Amino acid sequence: MDQPLHRSFVSVRDAGRAVGAGVLLADDLVLTCAHVVNSALGRDRYDQALPGPGHPVRVRLPHVAPDRDLTAHVEPALWSPPRATAGGTGPVPPGALLHHGDLAVLRLPGAAPAGAEPAPFLPHAYGNEVIALWASGHPLPTVRAVPRVSAPPWVALDVVGGTEVKEGFSGGPLWDRERQAVVGLVVADLQAPPGTRPPGAPQAAATLYAISVPAIEAELPALPPPVVPTARRGVQQLLAVLETILTTPDAVRAGEELLAARLLRPSLGPGADLDRLVGLAVGVRRGVPELLQAVRELMPPGSEPQWERLRRVARAVSPGECLTRKQQRDLTGLLAHCGRTDPRELLTAVLPHAIELPAVTGLADAVDILEGFEAQGAQPMPPLLQGVVRIGVDESEADAYPAEDLAAWTERTALRLGVDVAAVRQYAADVRGYRAERARDAAAERPAARHGTRPPAGWAATGGAAVGMAAVGTAPTDTVPATAPSPNGSRPPRPGHGGGARLSRVPRVQVELLPTATGRHYTYQVWAWSGGDAPHHLVLARDTEVTSEQVVDDIHRVLVDEIREDPEPALVEFFLPAAWLGLPVDRWESFDSDEDGPFGLGFTRRVVIRTARRSRESYAGWKRRTAALDAARSLVLDHGCTDRKVARARLEMQPEVGTVIVCCEPRHHGALLRQCVQAGVHTVLWHREEHGESVAAGLLELVEGGHHTQLPEMVRLERAKAVAEVASTGHRGRQLSLMYDAPDHRPPQLAPDAWVLTQP
Repeated sequence: MDQPLHRSFVSVRDAGRAVGAGVLLADDLVLTCAHVVNSALGRDRYDQALPGPGHPVRVRLPHVAPDRDLTAHVEPALWSPPRATAGGTGPVPPGALLHHGDLAVLRLPGAAPAGAEPAPFLPHAYGNEVIALWASGHPLPTVRAVPRVSAPPWVALDVVGGTEVKEGFSGGPLWDRERQAVVGLVVADLQAPPGTRPPGAPQAAATLYAISVPAIEAELPALPPPVVPTARRGVQQLLAVLETILTTPDAVRAGEELLAARLLRPSLGPGADLDRLVGLAVGVRRGVPELLQAVRELMPPGSEPQWERLRRVARAVSPGECLTRKQQRDLTGLLAHCGRTDPRELLTAVLPHAIELPAVTGLADAVDILEGFEAQGAQPMPPLLQGVVRIGVDESEADAYPAEDLAAWTERTALRLGVDVAAVRQYAADVRGYRAERARDAAAERPAARHGTRPPAGWAATGGAAVGMAAVGTAPTDTVPATAPSPNGSRPPRPGHGGGARLSRVPRVQVELLPTATGRHYTYQVWAWSGGDAPHHLVLARDTEVTSEQVVDDIHRVLVDEIREDPEPALVEFFLPAAWLGLPVDRWESFDSDEDGPFGLGFTRRVVIRTARRSRESYAGWKRRTAALDAARSLVLDHGCTDRKVARARLEMQPEVGTVIVCCEPRHHGALLRQCVQAGVHTVLWHREEHGESVAAGLLELVEGGHHTQLPEMVRLERAKAVAEVASTGHRGRQLSLMYDAPDHRPPQLAPDAWVLTQP
């Protein structure tokens, strides 16, 4: 997952440190923000001057070549510095939030390092959660957000989780995980006013701003078409229809040369075939409409039936695109001069029966949405042309400049889309007639016409949207569960779980730990929670590899500065990937934490290990065992259960078991811990070195008779006894470890899906 993001993510650097990010657009081109380039060159972030050949920019692909810096230069034709207004060139006032432009393309000295690939691009989808990585590209400092409104020149996104937004996210790609595509570039953030934050909570971004893919294309018309995800339905049908239109090798070659020139791609010349032709079209933004345009220019007389079939198949292959790059750019340029049409009312009028419409504040964004809808039933006019006609009528009523050009654009585009020009003219006449009738009614002192009133159903039948219209390729919006998680990532405790409620009041420090391949160095982020109604908040994110001693130092600092341990000590929870559950984090200590000497986590605080995230497959077992926690039994997995199949069978036979004692040779611990997680077990106790019947009996004695919520404190006391009894080298507390993944608080980033948090 997210491999296309990692292979294309670029870190923009200055003097050995990351100052911003970018994304690989082609084999030798990097797209980023102009203010990121300015920062990397040590200039004012709003500087508009083009950096010349003597101003190289250092970049790095951290997931492909993490130790190799590359030298890039700004491509002069693709430099769009920040400016105050859409049409002007004036500089941006210092500190101004909203500005235009702010895009730059860097050219590498050659192709990117092996393993790198240009990122796929798609327009953003409202409601789809996206992520943004910090300048280093490390996965820990990750922001999660949801697009809320398109407000040109930017898209506003609500931050819903992850790390704190800070300097260094700018220029980086917004990544839609569901569709595996870049949907914009991060450009700025809006910090919440200090008075709105809970006491002690860090300053966090409430809104993130990004430049959308259509806005990037409009701002940089010379930009090569970005690639798109290659999984497309209908491609084989497209090939089959093209075989009936381009029937000779010369026709195929001519089509490939024409399409390659329009997409700024090299032509294969005599080596071109239909697969190459279709591959060119489906591989980039607006490539399929360009293919239709090229085929229409080359098809022989009498091919109209095949042409209509080709158009239908093309719509299935590329449902959200019907305009070529030039047609889209021409329309965007005309819409920039139109200010008399309300975008939201336009969508409501053209799509009166759409279930849900996104919030937009610009005409260009509204038209992009209309492009994704098909004409329904016997309607001759697609919604895209309906919208442009309505905008043109609004402008013509004021006798404004773009009206005639919009009419000419609409008729030319209608011909290419197979729409009769007479239908376009009739629709425009219907719109004017309806408005004239409303004006007469108002003049006759009837009730004032409401602004944006929808026409009656009979009138809509002359060209309006039909009932049940939906965007091509869209799916219904998921319903929100009736018992949604609370803002801090937890649910109210169930009645009868008194022990769980006692533990839930304990303050805690939570560490999401990512070991390196050797398991000797770590990256991590640390969350703090002080109990009660206080929210989880991220205290620090360390994306450079450090030793375990530094991890303990940071935890100790958080305990001192962020946590009120009153009346009892905090719980320290390590969230680990399944493969690292055996990591001895409970034995880590720091020798220079304070003037009182070494600081040992395992006996001064409750330390437990948790799984970073349970799989959907194991969740059913976890839920079932959680329901029986208060009366749960214990199970010992000894040397007879070291075969994973046997261990799994023992766990499946006893679904009421809540606590497992692992007591076998240490080399089998990792496999059995993963088996417990897979079976839904939330509490596992084990000794890292000793095993045998006496050890198993001692651990059973420790857990029997008490509530499961008391186990972390009992284990802490055992560790403390082992340290206190210096003469006893074999005390069981020295190597005692506890995995405690019971239904309790998790920081939001570790529980992004509702099913993870659901309790019985």
